[in-house]
Amino acid sequence: MLEKEQRILAQDSDDISKKVHDLPEMKLSTAVRRGMMQGRNREMRRRKLFYGIGAIAVGAAAIMITISSLGVAPKEKPYELVQTTRSPQPANFESFRPIAAQDQGIAAALDHGLVKRIDQSVEKNGFRIDIAGAFTDGRKAYIMYSAQNLTDHTADPLVESLDFGGVEASHFRAQSKHAMGSNILMPGQTGYYVYTANFVPSASYKGDATLAVKIWDSTTNEYRDQLKFTIPLEPNMFKNEERIYHPGSTLTVDGQKINVRQVQFTPLNTYVDLEYDRSNGKQIFKLLNPVLIGKSGDKIQKAYYPDTMFSDETKVTLVFKTNTFDQLDRTELKVAGVAALDKDKMKIVVDLNKKEIIEAPDDHIQIIEPEGRPAGAGEILFHYKLEKAQAAESFGLWLEDSFTDAEGVKHKRLSPEHIKQSGHTVSGNPDDSTEDYNPYNFGKEALDYPQPLTIGIKQYWNPIMESQSVDLVSKKGNL
Repeated sequence: MLEKEQRILAQDSDDISKKVHDLPEMKLSTAVRRGMMQGRNREMRRRKLFYGIGAIAVGAAAIMITISSLGVAPKEKPYELVQTTRSPQPANFESFRPIAAQDQGIAAALDHGLVKRIDQSVEKNGFRIDIAGAFTDGRKAYIMYSAQNLTDHTADPLVESLDFGGVEASHFRAQSKHAMGSNILMPGQTGYYVYTANFVPSASYKGDATLAVKIWDSTTNEYRDQLKFTIPLEPNMFKNEERIYHPGSTLTVDGQKINVRQVQFTPLNTYVDLEYDRSNGKQIFKLLNPVLIGKSGDKIQKAYYPDTMFSDETKVTLVFKTNTFDQLDRTELKVAGVAALDKDKMKIVVDLNKKEIIEAPDDHIQIIEPEGRPAGAGEILFHYKLEKAQAAESFGLWLEDSFTDAEGVKHKRLSPEHIKQSGHTVSGNPDDSTEDYNPYNFGKEALDYPQPLTIGIKQYWNPIMESQSVDLVSKKGNL
């Protein structure tokens, strides 16, 4: 993040903080989001947040097609097990401080001296990796490393996986965070990274950690090396410092039950494990504006914008950037509502020949003609628009990769051929409109299938605004 942008964000945050006691909860959350959005981009009225799943898949397919057509498919060597050596000089952990702005866990570890020093190095073919330190609370693992490009080619170090005792950590939202503008290292450049990975609660992690690293050569378009090496790190360094509660409480929004299975405080983060009740009539996709609220006498603390782990149709884990709320008299979880849809409405039925929607969750979705080049045979473009519906929380339409004809025969969708219009946008005001463009290619053969055609919905933006809260921890009755 640029220094100027950081100052703008800080100023917005200060302005909002002065108004904390004058705003209701939902308005406060919206105001904070608005400040963040304005700080990041003041001069744009509209901004694209992210492309839909379909667009990403199409982009990936396009990349693979291009590579194949050029005859330069990436070359991969097998992984080589290598031994690390002692780093010539101890790492300065403050070199990773800029990355802490992206992750509370990193900040907490640096601030409280929780990083386990590793100082192990491996060098291969002019590329050097130094593992400075690492730490894990049994829910998330963090590996702090630097990479030095001693070659005359640009290169990109990629952490492929992390495992403990042969059990691999989840790839869900695993990433290498850095403070540079790009992962790619120029010749002679050194970069600093923190790799984070999530642990699956049901898995049994043991023993030392094994890291798999690929070195991508941007000049030759091939992997220069693929290395695996072991570092001394146990899967839960802070076992004796974690606090776990099982409230057995239920958050109910619009009649839908969200059961609190566990609340876990570690030196790094707070993890709230939730499970959607099987008796629910609606499929919950997302909790809107979740806030962790801690109270002790007249003192109130709040934590906003949790990350999510292992979110699916049955459960979600919220990761809050705090670890002290259980030390207050009472801690609760509050939401502004949910994004959910009736389970019997999780489909879109269309007559492809007439280009008409026969059945849909609501009247906010329609078939439109794409801009520019017309749709090809068997292609349609879905358009969704909703006004004033917590747009800052919204997400794109996600449809099944297969559809069923009128006789119950299942067919696979194809990648879009002519429609280029795709993606999810929101207006600059978080309370304003959200729009989604989602191309769907049934294939020209589908024009001859028995009509209508039915597509299953995996995710649909249907906000239900109903503020509710639930107790998580109380000194009067902790479980």
